Amino acid sequence: MPSHILYAYVEGSDLMDIADKLIARFSAFIESRHWTAGDAWPVNQRHRDSEALGAGDHPDWDLGLNLCLPSPGSEPVGWYSDIIAIAQFLGILHRDFGRDFIIGIGDEDSTVTTDLFSVECAEPNLNELRSVIGIGDVE
Repeated sequence: MPSHILYAYVEGSDLMDIADKLIARFSAFIESRHWTAGDAWPVNQRHRDSEALGAGDHPDWDLGLNLCLPSPGSEPVGWYSDIIAIAQFLGILHRDFGRDFIIGIGDEDSTVTTDLFSVECAEPNLNELRSVIGIGDVE
């Protein structure tokens, strides 16, 4: 079982008007390609309401995709192309929906998650993404 999962989620929790459209787009994207890094799947997890939420606040909502990452040092050739494709896809969604997206990594063993990169335009900076993920020259 992989110990690290890459996540790519829409920012925010006020998603009622676009959630169905986004999950359909994420599902179609996942099905449209062969994943080299590992398995990918759509995520649509709306957290429960909490008394800590203020008036007009929405509960957290994880909506996007997850991708199993290979263990460091055992990455298959071409695995980073999956991450590039995800970033470019998020740029398209940003253009189409006007929403920002976050790419991060979760550690399955400790359940710690770390947001790494924001997609806030239609053409994300792929060199910056490569740098924050810690990838040297690949492919």
